[in-house]
Amino acid sequence: MKKFTAQWDDITDRTVEKMKAVQSESIQDVISLAQTPKAKGGRMPVDTGNLRNSLVSELNGALISEGADSFALVSAMMDLGDTSRFAWIASYARRREFGFTGKDKLGRQHNEKGDHFAGSAADQWPSIVRKNAARLK
Repeated sequence: MKKFTAQWDDITDRTVEKMKAVQSESIQDVISLAQTPKAKGGRMPVDTGNLRNSLVSELNGALISEGADSFALVSAMMDLGDTSRFAWIASYARRREFGFTGKDKLGRQHNEKGDHFAGSAADQWPSIVRKNAARLK
């Protein structure tokens, strides 16, 4: 029979692994949701794929990977307490997210609504975490 401390260590290890799995899968779900093209029911405008491919993924302040699937690597590398950051860096990404009304640098007039692909996905973080936590229980 295991001693109490050994049993406690087993429980702690299983809990930490489940927490890491919830964290990793939730990050992947949120970024995948943000990256879902409008043509497939999402909010991301996809014409050439440049916006999707402009995703950069950081872990604890260091650039880890670039490209549409870069988030998968970062989410798999994370430990509890780490900080990740994901951003689309195409020159027009901010305008596609938030919209833009006014003249651009070339003097062209715009009146574009934002697509809110990142913000709407991030807003779903709590429900995505709850879903993954329940599934991985």
